[in-house]
Amino acid sequence: MSTPGDLGFLRAAIFAQLERRTEPLALEDDHPLRPALEWLGVPLCGGTSALSGPALGLQADEVRAAGILPEVVYSCLVQTWWHPGQSDYVARTRSEIYACFDASQLELPGWNLTREALEQVNAYRLQELTPHELLESSREFWQGECSEPERMEGWLLLHLDRLQRLQDVADCLFPFHYAGDPRLALSDEEARQWLRIPEEVAFSDATQILGPERVARLLGERRSA
Repeated sequence: MSTPGDLGFLRAAIFAQLERRTEPLALEDDHPLRPALEWLGVPLCGGTSALSGPALGLQADEVRAAGILPEVVYSCLVQTWWHPGQSDYVARTRSEIYACFDASQLELPGWNLTREALEQVNAYRLQELTPHELLESSREFWQGECSEPERMEGWLLLHLDRLQRLQDVADCLFPFHYAGDPRLALSDEEARQWLRIPEEVAFSDATQILGPERVARLLGERRSA
């Protein structure tokens, strides 16, 4: 049997809520499962609930720390038992699941869920998110305030095809939240790497998106193409 935090335990809770998906799942306020279910976006209310299910061997804190979107974890957990007409995991959205779920189509024991499967669906789903959604989803992995969302979103557009984990989103946003000492006397190539400038983007174009003052501060000097 699974333990609180194991994805098998969370799956049991998800399917309990899907059976009456117009209503939240009753769960004790101090239940050890509650924070993980809130992260997954499962509607909850106060009450008591007896939940159990077979273990999956993956922990919620493990996949969260790996930069997997909560909606991807939710979707893949559902697909382990409900995957009508599918031959593999896909990036099903929560709204699609709510609209189409049919308990009569469950297949048990169902598919095995691996870290690799989660990572593949996550990489695909990240490509579908808007820059604003990417900013909001990755906040726990970067420091600082979202003080220039338009610049940050424009910068993210240059990196979309490189994003596989939420850490990748945070890393490309590095110039916006780095508050340490500037890097001095870098070569042009070293400066490009330091600023996370994609190969196909001219330095001058990157400077316009990031802002000349930011580039000067990060590099300790004003740079030009």
